[in-house]
Amino acid sequence: MDPEAFCDLVERSAKYARSNGRRLRIFFEASGKREDRDIVAYMRELKQKGLPFDGLNVAAHRSLTADEFRKLILGEPKRRAKNAPLIQIADLYLYPMAKAGYDSSYKPYRALMMAGRLIDAVLLPEERSVFGIKYSYFDGVRRHKKT
Repeated sequence: MDPEAFCDLVERSAKYARSNGRRLRIFFEASGKREDRDIVAYMRELKQKGLPFDGLNVAAHRSLTADEFRKLILGEPKRRAKNAPLIQIADLYLYPMAKAGYDSSYKPYRALMMAGRLIDAVLLPEERSVFGIKYSYFDGVRRHKKT
């Protein structure tokens, strides 16, 4: 997993959790010893140093500090086997989100949006840039069109 994508995903999730008076526990699908260690290392880095991005860019986006990550994220990310039920559900959501990055008419994506099962479906349009799906991380032919 790309460390920048991981950091953005965790930060957006943590900000959304905080806005609802919640904290997070992170689970991920086991993929390989090195990759699994990397994910845990990325989380440790966030809690120790904060985001690994340019300081000016971070300030403009009101990014979380290392202390805020420590308060909002419970423990370290927990690895789960591919057959774990919640991992299977996550897989069913990921492809429609990725495909929506270049085809927002994709039927499974539309169904998830209409059912209110994606974060973008429950956010106000102005909140999507802070809490929503960051489609630029998905490989696609063109950028996501707002739906």
